[in-house]
Amino acid sequence: MNVEDVMHFLVEHRAANVTPGYVAEQLLSMSWIIEAEDGRRIIEVGRQWLSSDDPFRVAVAIGLESETYLADSWEEISALAEPLKEKFPSMAADVDAWMRRAEASYTRLKEGSFFQHGGGEDA
Repeated sequence: MNVEDVMHFLVEHRAANVTPGYVAEQLLSMSWIIEAEDGRRIIEVGRQWLSSDDPFRVAVAIGLESETYLADSWEEISALAEPLKEKFPSMAADVDAWMRRAEASYTRLKEGSFFQHGGGEDA
């Protein structure tokens, strides 16, 4: 079984009350205890899920963005926002929150160290 199979299994066999954020949190935690290549695969699957027709998978991918980069630039990730909001109107507020978090992260990525900007969400 590979990491992608595990990810699909977790989504497809989740309990009724499990949120996308919780699945994303578990995947991020898992990425720290598995081999590096498999950890990178979690991010690759997350990138693929941003284009999914399944709103739960899209929401999990958005949750992965809190500690990873699902695109190579702010421009690339922000280009996904409006189409996602059109495709999944009920997720508009989540997409907007994701973009606020992501903008700060991509700015730090482009400009340098996290610590140069004081860290935290308000940096």
